[in-house]
Amino acid sequence: MKAEIVNLLGHNIFVRYRIKENGKPPVLFIHGLGESGRCFFDAYGLLLDNSVIVPDLLGYGKSEKLKTDPDYSFSNQLKILGELIDYFRLRDIIIVGHSYGGVLGTFMCGEDKKGKIKKFVNVEGCIARDTLLESTNAVRALGQCNDDMSEFGKWLHEGGFKKRLLEDNESASTIKYFDSVIECAPAAFAQTAKELIRRTEGEDEAGNNEISLAYKGLDLPKIFCVGARQVMDSAKSFLSRNNLEWKEFNVVSHWLMLDKREEFYAFLDGYIRA
Repeated sequence: MKAEIVNLLGHNIFVRYRIKENGKPPVLFIHGLGESGRCFFDAYGLLLDNSVIVPDLLGYGKSEKLKTDPDYSFSNQLKILGELIDYFRLRDIIIVGHSYGGVLGTFMCGEDKKGKIKKFVNVEGCIARDTLLESTNAVRALGQCNDDMSEFGKWLHEGGFKKRLLEDNESASTIKYFDSVIECAPAAFAQTAKELIRRTEGEDEAGNNEISLAYKGLDLPKIFCVGARQVMDSAKSFLSRNNLEWKEFNVVSHWLMLDKREEFYAFLDGYIRA
């Protein structure tokens, strides 16, 4: 594995990667809200035959945090990811997006006019509004802070969010997650949470919203991976109702690639080869 800062559209983006010159599809991993590329560390040991590219999104992990007029919008992140694809000259790409990363992956696939993306693996990618637990909590906290980023940062890094992860819902995965959250710019977390909520507004009884409809409409091989948490039932109902392929992993966790690492990466390897 290599790691370096790559300047993309004037932003310093931290990227972990391994390039294999064997002609097999490269895999681009996209992390979720508050996360960093560290959640995909196991890919390097369990996905041996493919190039692996794992960026920290702008404002997340070790990537640049914007000091003035920060723009952490979906559109800006998508532009940067597009530049990353060009930087590494990737083609026939497998996109693996977790949580918010699954949403970015959905829109990347939808905007892929040159056919660079071959398949998409969406790992609990926020297609149902009631799965946006942390986004909902963040937007509520923002209101209580009157959108003051300093106060919101205290809630995120030192207060209610920290307590929720490390005390109320303590697990190996939430502890690892918080290690990334403390590196996340509060404005990045806040803007992302607000946009996720906004893009699922008006969801109807059939589960149709901007994100779920965008995923449904993708015209490429795709699969949705889901754990056994009850909160994901609405997402599974939407997938089944629309005859969309999905796979359930028998673990009560949001981090399938951590809590079912060997099973997840064995599945991913097989899906890539199919």
